[in-house]
Amino acid sequence: MYRMPSGMADELSHPMGTLYPIPPQSLRRSRCVATIGDRTTLAVAQHVCQPHLAIVDFKTRRHTPVSTSERVALESICAQRVLCVNNPAGGITRELWDAVASTAEQRTRTRIEVNGEEDLATLAVLALCPDGTEVLYGQPGQGVVHLTLDQASRRRAQGCLDRMQET
Repeated sequence: MYRMPSGMADELSHPMGTLYPIPPQSLRRSRCVATIGDRTTLAVAQHVCQPHLAIVDFKTRRHTPVSTSERVALESICAQRVLCVNNPAGGITRELWDAVASTAEQRTRTRIEVNGEEDLATLAVLALCPDGTEVLYGQPGQGVVHLTLDQASRRRAQGCLDRMQET
């Protein structure tokens, strides 16, 4: 559906929210939390709260599989509803988009397991989830990025999507 053009990777490597070394404890009071990435999902679930939406690919840094114990822990998060989708690096497939959209509509705790890469799933979350959703994703080697979804973050995500190549 969407393919990232060359040159956009640098723009997307900058945090879209506040960078924290660990997920903020203030999220305990949140009504809706969405996590993207294995390490981020584990950190939020183990130290703060159970996310309402967790998007994982069972890898870290694109290639390294998570450990067996981490996989078991990830599989226990949002186990009420599990969707499996295919998604390549640098892209957002219709499968991933529809999975995020269905979760945003149903509000059932959901884990989306990505066969491939979840690197751009944050853009789908920002475009589709309701305002007020607490969104967290990993910033490799630095920590966790947190932002509260609002019209400004939605516009920024939509601006990125508008510049992507539609497939």
